[in-house]
Amino acid sequence: MSDLLFKSRFIKDLSMSHGFDDVGIASAREGTPYQAEFLDAITQKRHGPLDYLEKTAASRADVLDLMPTAQSVITVLKNYYPGDHGKVAEGEAKISRYAWGGDYHDWFRKRLRKMRKEIKNRFGQDIKVHIFNDTGPVLERGWAEKAGLGFIGKSSMFIHRDFGTWTFLGGLVTDLKLATDKPFAKQMCGSCTACIDACPTQAIISPQQVDARRCLTTWNVERPLLEEAKQDFLQGHGFAIGCDICQEVCPWNKFEKLTSEDRFKARPGQTKLTSEQIPDNLKGTPLARVGYAGLALNVQRALVKKY
Repeated sequence: MSDLLFKSRFIKDLSMSHGFDDVGIASAREGTPYQAEFLDAITQKRHGPLDYLEKTAASRADVLDLMPTAQSVITVLKNYYPGDHGKVAEGEAKISRYAWGGDYHDWFRKRLRKMRKEIKNRFGQDIKVHIFNDTGPVLERGWAEKAGLGFIGKSSMFIHRDFGTWTFLGGLVTDLKLATDKPFAKQMCGSCTACIDACPTQAIISPQQVDARRCLTTWNVERPLLEEAKQDFLQGHGFAIGCDICQEVCPWNKFEKLTSEDRFKARPGQTKLTSEQIPDNLKGTPLARVGYAGLALNVQRALVKKY
C-alpha cells in the first residue's frame, strides 16, 4: 500500500470510528466544485438576506483562499432521518426533521476536533487541519460530490445513494496530501422534477438553483424577525421551522433509513408546535437559532389559512 493510500485509509477508518456514515476525499488543488455557480448566485443576489454568504464568498468559491497550502478536503456524512411527522392536528405547525433532536453542529464539532487531534498525533503536529460544518465557509455539497459521496440534485440538496437527502455534511481541509476518491460525475435525477413542482414558494427556480429570497427556511430559520418574513407568499405552508417538502417528494428518499444517532431522534414536543406549546428550554437544539419570538411568529404564519 502506498503512503498516500495508507494515510487515506487511516482517516477513513477514523471517520467511521467516530460515528460518521460515509467519508470521501478530494484534492484541494484541482479547483473548488460549483465555484462559478456559487459566484453567479451571489452576483444575482439570490442569497437574499443571507449576507454571510457574500462576506465569505472568496473562501467559499476557492478553498485555497481559506488555506493556501491545502492539499486535501475530507468530507464526512451523517444520516439524520428521524422518522415521519405522523398525523398533524388542527393548530399544529410542523418542524423540519433536521431540528427534531439536538444541535448537529455540536455533534459534528466534537468528533471533528477529535479527528483533527488524532490526525496530528499520527502524522505530525505541524499539519494544518481546518474544521468545517455548515457554519464554515466551505461549499460542502460540492466537495461531497467531488469526493464521490453522491450528487447534488435538482432541488440543490445533496443526495446520497443510500441515505437520500437526509444527511448532514462536514469535514476537514488539510495540507496533508492524501489519495483521493473518484468524483460522482453523474447527476441522477433524470427527468424527475418532483421537487421543483412541489416547492410551495417556487424557490427552486431551475435545476440546482434556489432563490433564497423565496425559500421558507431563509425566513423561518435564518431571518424570522425581518419585515420581509411577513410576505403573504411565505405564509400558510404548515412549517414553523424549515421545510421538508422537496425532500418528502424526492424518489431517492423512498428507501430512507432511520438514523443510528440518538441525538438526532425526535425529542418530545420538538416535531410540531402550537402557539401554546413552545419548548421552555431551547438550549442545545436547532430551535435556539430561531428564538422564542421567532418561533411564536413562525407558528402563526405557518397556520394562516389559504383560500
